[in-house]
Amino acid sequence: MIGVQWPAGFLLLALGWVTAVGQPALAGTFNIPHFVEPGSYAAGLEPELTLTNGAGLGANAKFSYGLTELLNAGAVLGIGAGPRRFRAGANLTLDFFPDIDGQPGIGIAATGVYYRLRDSGQFELNGVPYIHKAFGTKAGEVEPFAAIPIGMAFNEGRYRALAALNVGALFKTTEHFRYVLEFGIAINNTESTVSGGVVYYH
Repeated sequence: MIGVQWPAGFLLLALGWVTAVGQPALAGTFNIPHFVEPGSYAAGLEPELTLTNGAGLGANAKFSYGLTELLNAGAVLGIGAGPRRFRAGANLTLDFFPDIDGQPGIGIAATGVYYRLRDSGQFELNGVPYIHKAFGTKAGEVEPFAAIPIGMAFNEGRYRALAALNVGALFKTTEHFRYVLEFGIAINNTESTVSGGVVYYH
């Protein structure tokens, strides 16, 4: 019961503070490593806390749809306080080694996100290689993952290289809901973050 109450409380806390404090973080890997079957979809809410360059909060709504046996498509729409305000983007995920038997799942996502800054806009393109593996537990299922988003940010005719390391896990407690906890470690021109949230699978 505690495991169900804690994520819900985290979401309420993040949403309550989202417009009150400073700089938000980049969107996390969230549920990208958990493949959505063809014809099915997933919808989630991802609060995020920035730990570097001044603390701040943001929140993202995320949607994924299963296109084929290997390909998912997704979209993100979010808000935040501080320099990074509105954000919108899309992704395609290729899950070329599925998580079956003793084999971990391995794939890569291509993401493009537009951020509205205080005085300009910024577009970011990333490749996100990831690895994940689901394990059954007495409480349900846990699916740890690791991802390395690498890409470029384009702003007012300039560009910067981006890199981070994201580690986290999805926790399945019911057939349709999973909770997410994720840590982002800054490597190059990114922020260190803590994010999480809840995902509904249909």
